[in-house]
Amino acid sequence: MTYMNNICADAGTANCPCPLAETGDCLICNRLAGEEKCDCRWPGLCIYNEFIQNDGVVRNKRNESKAKIVKKIRYGRDLLVLVLSVPKGFALSAANPGSFVFLRGIGKSSFSNVPVSVMRADAENGHLYLALKIISGKTKVIAEAEDALMLRGVYRNGLLGGGVKGLAEDVHGGRPDGLGAGKSKWLIMTKGIGFAPAVNLLQWADARADVQMVIDTEKINEELVHDSFCGCPGMKTGAVSIRLDSLAGAETYNADEYDKVILLASDYYIGHIAQTLEVPAHKLVFCNNFHICCGEGICGACGHVDSQGNVSKMCKCREMNVNELF
Repeated sequence: MTYMNNICADAGTANCPCPLAETGDCLICNRLAGEEKCDCRWPGLCIYNEFIQNDGVVRNKRNESKAKIVKKIRYGRDLLVLVLSVPKGFALSAANPGSFVFLRGIGKSSFSNVPVSVMRADAENGHLYLALKIISGKTKVIAEAEDALMLRGVYRNGLLGGGVKGLAEDVHGGRPDGLGAGKSKWLIMTKGIGFAPAVNLLQWADARADVQMVIDTEKINEELVHDSFCGCPGMKTGAVSIRLDSLAGAETYNADEYDKVILLASDYYIGHIAQTLEVPAHKLVFCNNFHICCGEGICGACGHVDSQGNVSKMCKCREMNVNELF
């Protein structure tokens, strides 16, 4: 059995080397994974050299900090939007697509940590907007907090698929398929709380892509959707169009008409729609629904074993074959 990770979400970032370097489990560097020779083919700054120069200690771990609750907005019985006060640099980092954080109640143990996708990040005011579905004990504790919560992040791996690395090119370089000038075209399909990372993605895109969005509101309400998207770039200019509809009718769409197909729903819908629409791997982006417990790849809760017996740590992995996963 070997550990696989085509592109580690933390490689080359301020959080690299990560705690896996200290335990001899780095997903990129052969030498930090216990081998004697270098064969990583990593094109960036040498991870091994960084770790050795830091005296074999991870200097930039994601530590918990107290975040003040600025506002709590209830939508019915089990939906909550939290607005937290964070440093502006933290908010700026959280504005990237696929960002998520860990939350827990003050005074609660680390077993109470809950990973939550960033719905919106306001770097100018230092505010973080998080949408939470209140389900059981952990989320109830967070919902009951009045003054502050413990916050850890930012983590980067909320989005998976071969299309993730092309998102930046889409919004900065126009059509990536050579079919002419103009904005890239995205189809985004969400169900339930999966709409939250879509809000962050559209804020980041800043109307630089033409987006057709289908939102299944079965497990949320339209008021939450309206409030979340009302200030979203592209709504006034027409770059973003939203349709409230069931994902059961997704087969009416044609993947060939879009540069990216982004599925933010349950594993069932991700697998079903990707197969039904025959979405090419380089176009597909989907949300990370795996059991993420520590976010650092240490605990093994997010491990996925492929048909050859190889293990991928899904809190770190980026490019995954959707047919292999589902």
